[in-house]
Amino acid sequence: MRKASVKVRILDAPFAADSEYRYLLPDPLADSVEVGSFVTVPFGRGDRRHLAVVVGGSDEAEYAAADGRKKELKPVLSVTQERFALSEEQLGLCSFLCSATVCSFGDAVRTVLPGAAFSSLKEIWTARAEEYTGETSEDSHVFGFLRSNGSTPLTALLREFGPGVQDSLRRMRKAGLVAEDYEVSESSNTRTARYYTLNVSESEASDMASGISHVLRSARQRAIVGYILNNGKAGEDELRRQLDATRNQLLNLCAKNIITEHSEEFFRDPYSMRGNRKPDENVLSDEQKKAFGEIEDLYLSGEPRTALLYGITGSGKTRVIKAMVDRVLQDGRKVIILVPEISLTPQTVDFFCGYYGDRVSVIHSSLSAGERFDAYRKIASGGSDVVIGTRSAVFAPLKNIGMIVIDEEQEHTYKSDTSPKYHARDVARFRVSENNALLLMASATPSLDSFYRAKQGKYSLITLKGRYGNAKLPEIRVVDMRREASAGNLSPLSGEMMAAIGNAGKEGHQSILFLNRRGYSNFEMCRMCGEVIECPNCSVSLTFHAKAGVRVGEDAASRSGKGYLICHYCGYRQEVPVLCPSCGSDHMAFIGYGTQMVERELNSLFPSAGVLRMDNDTTGAKFSYEDLLGRFKREEAGILLGTQMVAKGHDFPNVTLVGVIDADSMLHYGDYRAGERTFSMITQVVGRAGRGEHPGEAIIQTHMPDNEIISLACNQDYEAFYEKEIAVRKSYLFPPFCDMVLLTFTGTDETELNCAVGPAAEAVSKMVRTDFTDTPVIAFGPFEAPVYKMDEKFRIRMVLKCRLGKRTRELLSKIMRELPQSLPKTVSISMDINPSSI
Repeated sequence: MRKASVKVRILDAPFAADSEYRYLLPDPLADSVEVGSFVTVPFGRGDRRHLAVVVGGSDEAEYAAADGRKKELKPVLSVTQERFALSEEQLGLCSFLCSATVCSFGDAVRTVLPGAAFSSLKEIWTARAEEYTGETSEDSHVFGFLRSNGSTPLTALLREFGPGVQDSLRRMRKAGLVAEDYEVSESSNTRTARYYTLNVSESEASDMASGISHVLRSARQRAIVGYILNNGKAGEDELRRQLDATRNQLLNLCAKNIITEHSEEFFRDPYSMRGNRKPDENVLSDEQKKAFGEIEDLYLSGEPRTALLYGITGSGKTRVIKAMVDRVLQDGRKVIILVPEISLTPQTVDFFCGYYGDRVSVIHSSLSAGERFDAYRKIASGGSDVVIGTRSAVFAPLKNIGMIVIDEEQEHTYKSDTSPKYHARDVARFRVSENNALLLMASATPSLDSFYRAKQGKYSLITLKGRYGNAKLPEIRVVDMRREASAGNLSPLSGEMMAAIGNAGKEGHQSILFLNRRGYSNFEMCRMCGEVIECPNCSVSLTFHAKAGVRVGEDAASRSGKGYLICHYCGYRQEVPVLCPSCGSDHMAFIGYGTQMVERELNSLFPSAGVLRMDNDTTGAKFSYEDLLGRFKREEAGILLGTQMVAKGHDFPNVTLVGVIDADSMLHYGDYRAGERTFSMITQVVGRAGRGEHPGEAIIQTHMPDNEIISLACNQDYEAFYEKEIAVRKSYLFPPFCDMVLLTFTGTDETELNCAVGPAAEAVSKMVRTDFTDTPVIAFGPFEAPVYKMDEKFRIRMVLKCRLGKRTRELLSKIMRELPQSLPKTVSISMDINPSSI
């Protein structure tokens, strides 16, 4: 970049200081710096070295100081991470994230790139003076340590002296006793493998391998030469595996100049063997062919288009998507396929790897940092045509994207809950716009927002009304759990559910049971005073989890030492109290049930069936999803019990029974989307039954059999549900008829937090009344968050109803720039635009 200076964005600048800054570009760096390059620059008080990304160039080498005089710009110090310079599209994507989510540029860059790609800055301290001339003994000890040990990283000083050492270092730096510097540590999270080639002619190698030449006396060494001769080259691991070759034998052959050792980078890919199975032919029904034709026409328009593929469960939406992937790849373009849950990744990966082999890359959070890093490098180098993954896969560095698919597009997991708080759908829309590509969203229960856009003509609506092949929707039965209780059955399972599970097992079929609550019991309560055992860090009750393989009774005494009370928010755990901590009574009771209790009841009722439990407690290990689902698919178990990860997307032909154990629980979440989520979850889980040649049935257990949402879900009538729910949204002005912004004030000191939020709320209202009178905003709050205390922090919220536009985004940016400066140090503010829940 032959410019006098560059414009940069500092990666760790706070939001209030997040702007473009100009730096002088020294001649030695001019040829290696481009727009998108990572550089280090001096920034802030003391000119500490910071990582930055170049976003533009300038011909000016000076700036106007406050006194009006021209001064020379500070220089760029170095170039780093040259392999991971941001492309033009990635820079645009970062700018989009900043605008769409009101986040810092650094947060955006760290979202677009894998963490392992970043270099790190190591802070180094050195004694400059010959002897200590300060006043405190603490500083004297630190100075003596630096004199004795020489240049020392800050991390080592923190280990030696604790956090107070930073105050000592600042005092001594001001006095000129010590100095700081920074070392740039480049990321080296790559893996290499050794391989070998011949260093002799083929005829010489043939003579050695056959024994005609007596150069090699060892049979193993002759075998190694013969193997490399036949294969052209061979990796060390391959030679060890095939020939039991040792490292010494290989080094000996290298020393004789018979073979040569090489080293090359390789990509860690835990899914590399998934393409070995032979896929079925992707035959489309007449209805699917019609849907494919409509989607293909949108793709061929050459303009950014969005399609919503709405089809009942089992209608074969994946086959239509597969046909469109083929069509896009045929043009030499690339595809991203997003799934909402890691539990759905194995099935999707198996399906597409069967067709496309190692042209598929996978990205999700269960991969190690190194595996995600290698997936990124493989994609960026052009080694992948199809990328499959959860939310973050939408940032895959594919060039020439032809289509992005969002499967089960209604799922809340597509919305990030950490900064930047983006929705994958919004990012996908931006990327298809940049690439003139197609966004294809698919669901049996589309989000009301998406279906409304389709009804308004903003999306193209494509429908599939029939199940694929000869499959029929399951017969649905609703069980009134009030009658079960009246009849004396206090089990989580109704008599009808137990009988249906037993019948399915006798016929050699499988069952899926859904309960969106993990653990054994919901909470522990004193029957005498009503005290509920709560988390000391959060304002929520603790859930009882039994230890694996241990039988527990109903009272506290029988559960003591056999499990723990655990907080599902911060992870706090404690032993089970036998006596009430409030009144001392021993009348402690456990209320409610979760997947762990239901699993034990199923094992007791059906000891030979085999029960698999799938929830957050059983899927913590790597590839645990694949293991559990693989065992169920191989029919090693007859019953699969789990939370929402078993409810959608799975296709098990031998499943004839689906049971919803508690259909009511999701209705009481206190969120305007509770009805939508309940309808979607019931519809999706019911759709897992009867997908093969055997008819299916579904049993819905509820205490509210007359509830309209449950009735509509049981009838699989999405359009009737949509019409009723959209009318409610419109009357109360909820999305899609407005946008919602959630402001959360968080503090460790409850008193300071409560004192701060009132003036902060008034400051927001004043901005709206004065500077943004042209921007319609309705403000609610402040009010306590549903979980007021979480991980020892208190939370108070405000909600703004508005319509996002240029002026609204200016208002939101102003709030995030100015409000934090008026808050106490113990209070922070975060913003979530169109949050997944309120």
